[in-house]
Amino acid sequence: MKVAVIGAGVSGLTAIKCCIDEGLEPVCFERTNDIGGLWRYSDNVTEGQACVMKSTITNTSKEMMCFSDFPMPAEYPMYMHNTYVQKYLDLYAEKFSLRKYIQFKTEILSVMKKDNFELTGQWVIKLKDKKTDKVKENIFDAVLVCTGRNSEKYVPNFPGLSNFKGEVVHSHDYRKPTGYEGKRVLVIGIGNTGSEIAVELSAVASQVFISTGRGTWVFSRITDYGMPIDMTSLKRIMMKLKKILPQSLIENLVVKKINARFDHTTYCLQPKHRVFAHSPIINDEIPNRLASGTLRAKAGVKIFTENGVMFDDNTVEENIDVVVLATGYTFKFPFLDKSVTEVRENHVDELYKYIFPPKLEKSTLGIIGCAQVLGANMPVFEMQCRLSTRVFQGKVNLPCCNDMMLDIKSKQEVLKKKYVKLHKHTVTVEYIEYMDELATLNGCRPDFGSLFWSDPKLALNCYFGPCTPYQYRLHGPGKWDGARKAILTQSPAADPAPHSLRSKEEEYPLVFTEDNSDKAKEEAQEEWSNNLITLEKIAIMKVAVIGAGASGLTAIKCCIDEGLEPVCFERTNDIGGLWRYTEKVTEGQSCVMKSTIINTSKEMMCYSDFPIPADYPIFMHNTYVQKYFNLYADKFNLQKYIQFEKEILSIDKHPDFKQTGQWNIKVKDKKSGDVEESVFDAVLVCTGHHAEKHVPDFPGLSNFKGEVIHSHDYRNPAGYEGKRVVIIGIGNSGGDMATELSRVASQVFISTRRGSWVLNRIGDNGMPLDMASSDRFKLSLKNYLPASVIHNIVEGRLNARFDHSLYSLKPKHHVFAQHPMVNDEMPNRLASGTLRVKPDIKTFTENGVIFDDDTKEENIDVVVLATGYKFGFPFLDKSVVDVKENRVELYKYVFPPKQEKKNTLSIIGCIQPLGAIMPISELQCRLSLRVFQKKVKLPCSDEMILDIRSKELAMKERYVQTQRHTIQVDYIDYMDELATLNGCLPDLQSIFWSDPKLALTCFFGPCTPYQYRLQGPGKWNGARQAIMTQWDRTFASLKTRPLGFTEKPSQKKFFIFYLVFVVLFCYLVHVIFL
Repeated sequence: MKVAVIGAGVSGLTAIKCCIDEGLEPVCFERTNDIGGLWRYSDNVTEGQACVMKSTITNTSKEMMCFSDFPMPAEYPMYMHNTYVQKYLDLYAEKFSLRKYIQFKTEILSVMKKDNFELTGQWVIKLKDKKTDKVKENIFDAVLVCTGRNSEKYVPNFPGLSNFKGEVVHSHDYRKPTGYEGKRVLVIGIGNTGSEIAVELSAVASQVFISTGRGTWVFSRITDYGMPIDMTSLKRIMMKLKKILPQSLIENLVVKKINARFDHTTYCLQPKHRVFAHSPIINDEIPNRLASGTLRAKAGVKIFTENGVMFDDNTVEENIDVVVLATGYTFKFPFLDKSVTEVRENHVDELYKYIFPPKLEKSTLGIIGCAQVLGANMPVFEMQCRLSTRVFQGKVNLPCCNDMMLDIKSKQEVLKKKYVKLHKHTVTVEYIEYMDELATLNGCRPDFGSLFWSDPKLALNCYFGPCTPYQYRLHGPGKWDGARKAILTQSPAADPAPHSLRSKEEEYPLVFTEDNSDKAKEEAQEEWSNNLITLEKIAIMKVAVIGAGASGLTAIKCCIDEGLEPVCFERTNDIGGLWRYTEKVTEGQSCVMKSTIINTSKEMMCYSDFPIPADYPIFMHNTYVQKYFNLYADKFNLQKYIQFEKEILSIDKHPDFKQTGQWNIKVKDKKSGDVEESVFDAVLVCTGHHAEKHVPDFPGLSNFKGEVIHSHDYRNPAGYEGKRVVIIGIGNSGGDMATELSRVASQVFISTRRGSWVLNRIGDNGMPLDMASSDRFKLSLKNYLPASVIHNIVEGRLNARFDHSLYSLKPKHHVFAQHPMVNDEMPNRLASGTLRVKPDIKTFTENGVIFDDDTKEENIDVVVLATGYKFGFPFLDKSVVDVKENRVELYKYVFPPKQEKKNTLSIIGCIQPLGAIMPISELQCRLSLRVFQKKVKLPCSDEMILDIRSKELAMKERYVQTQRHTIQVDYIDYMDELATLNGCLPDLQSIFWSDPKLALTCFFGPCTPYQYRLQGPGKWNGARQAIMTQWDRTFASLKTRPLGFTEKPSQKKFFIFYLVFVVLFCYLVHVIFL
């Protein structure tokens, strides 16, 4: 029997294989020059020819999407980049010798019934050889149409679009983000393709908007403990529960689970329809991109203008450069006569089981791949082919035309009731139900009753485990002997390191006791004489501020607040420090990556008397941070105190330092080359600790012939396309570069000596993780409960997101023994295989690397040293501050203890906080200036040294020994410590009696910087309002799309429940531990 297979994509390849298995003679016609269909990436855009984006990663895991008798190679990633899919299809074609059946560069012009079709069921196919342009006709006994449904663009009629003067492109023609840099882009449509394009472009465009009329439910590829979501949800037990339990209960449970990741209402994505009434989207990054503000959700499009768009809520966005129509596809079969099958508004004119035209006298034609599967496509298409080839031979008899029509009408009614009316919901099927339906017809559905008695282990795995395609090879036609083994070895949970993921204080309080000894009196008299300063002198105290970055700006502001005279010296031509992005690399001058998004939320990182604007995103792109600095500088008129392009050459004690505490500062004007020397009463050093590169001595690195750069010099992924990259170091910078480069490089490896715990910016329900975790209540629990209990709870929570052992990232140390990495994309990039974890470097070769486990990676093009920084103060004499191996003696990480009792120099920002640095730098400045003026008295040198040693000992006991763990501080603990010295620590007990609502918010809510402006020096009248409205500002930037309903949980009920819970918990703690 001669069977024509039209198309050599996913469906076409399995169609050829199924024909061979049934002893038929397939002839496949492919219009291009290779197999793969839409999975074969090409930069060229061809009308009517579908193609993935360059960065496309599958939405289904490899075990769920493989052909049923050909498992994916174990070393392939869990979720595959399109290059791996193409490799798999090549392996499949090779294994079963499929290419010899394919005629490439052949276009089908028509498929017509043969004259005696009623008797023979044969077809006349007219085809054109695209190389020679010759047209010929062939006769076939049967036809399998495998042309897919993603080739014909669907373009709705948007009012005014024809007048829009910007670029308009359909997602069909989109390949990669090159050319969209710095543009304002509108993506219309929030399906899988639209969301992937929007997320990808949000990393390079100046602003991306995604327009959706209905909203959507968003699923992630990775679910609890890092397991693939399809393998945990597509189970027969789940299908059974779905049938037994009320639909509303199932939907509520699923919605609760989805919203636990991020609240769809808060993020303006929640649709009016139920979770199962619309095909959900799979996207790992949408909540993080929305929270960063680089992507914003908008309502449906109302009308276009010449250079912008008005949305349904009447909001307007101007200066739009590009509109991407991610509006989907219509499918059609132009070579088929309408009497065979007809497509009207994406409704196929009657296909039995979405395969067979019911009105054919002989069932010798099957439409393969026309179904929209809520699950994996490939095994469904394979099952359609297996059934079709047996129908062609008469081994499976289809019902009569009337019965088929009844079945079709029944399915149409079900779809109409279940789904919202969309052109994509005309061919939607549920994976297990549809596979079972086809398998029942074909005689290959697994019989669990008999299977349980003969092989209970297998039966339980099939019923309670993921319904992988291998189950349909256990029995009946096409039975495969390897099916049992494939099922029992399929789950990642069965192996702690799956193949694709294997690669790798005691406090000293300041107590001042009365000492009446003669020596004490003499010292007191000397102190009084040396520090006799009039109020007039205090008012004109001249303070040098070194650096105009985040710390330098607040230093100027604090000087002004204290009535002092600041003079700031900045070596560059603008404010912002490392947050002011520039393409130019300058030694000793740090700079963020172009794509850098801050790891702390805006409410936690702002200056304590200047909230970040409500419309700024929760986690800000570096451009927003720079805008905030500009607003801050403008608001308090800071620029006039800054001298730009001034380099500090030296800071030395004035000859009469013992009496005056003054400093001589030598400054070079970088424009003229002139050197000047000035005298200052005090100095605030605000130069940061990210300037001087730390480069370990790796064996063989000098012999490596590829490119070697330090993360200090990395700006953007341009130039790394298609390269093999090794990144050494798994801190925040290393993690960000690894995930970013994994989108464009051919392969990225990240080498880590110890592994790392990975935190996400977004916590449960889409709440900012730092706001949800940094509160005084949790701090009190941390102080009450044993450290091991806290460690287990936190590590359990982190592993619930993704199992760090499974992903080869788990370190030996506990979660608080190392500065954690904050990265939203790491587990998804590892699961996709574009990023792989490797152990530490053993040695370099000329073109590769040997790791500590003796594995090798050859043909490495680039090595990025994300090995951190050394900090130092080259302009300061070592007698003042001496840095050795990143260790420095500073009281409270601010004051050099040996300043001969003057304490007129402070180091600001020389800390590595587990939290936001900007409010810490601000409080360091506030304290320093009061110390300079003798409003706060520091202890003697010996007591300061004792405090320093105590902190060193505590740090040594807590952290693994690395150069970065020398200046670690915990945010609330350290802020409270400084505030206690400064006299601005909020007294929540007294506040509770005067303002209980505020006190409870401060104790149970996030410890935002405003709390340190409620009382004491520097009190700000706006602090209370800022605290009470902090959550409103947090989520204000997400309110970009009207939801059409006012569903909102009762905050009052929640608060009462939370208060009762807290009281009971505290009582239990009191009973058990006290």
